[in-house]
Amino acid sequence: VYCVLKDGEKQFSGGVTKDGELFCERGTTFPELMLRAVVNKCMGGGARLLYAKDEWGADLARFGFVPCGDRYVCACEDLKLPHDCKKGE
Repeated sequence: VYCVLKDGEKQFSGGVTKDGELFCERGTTFPELMLRAVVNKCMGGGARLLYAKDEWGADLARFGFVPCGDRYVCACEDLKLPHDCKKGE
């Protein structure tokens, strides 16, 4: 999985490595937006495990990840795209 986030003339990349590690180019303007894009592309992708470091500026548990040593882990089928909408809005 590979994503490109454009912010004006700036362009940032992110995605998943062949080892299942989520990555985001250093200096990305909106890392949580990149995280959401990568998670969306990976949802329902089978039993593959994904890994992420706590460098996204977002609570990874809200996306389905659980702590595992020095990083977080989540199976594709357990990924979530959280929202902060209140019921009925």
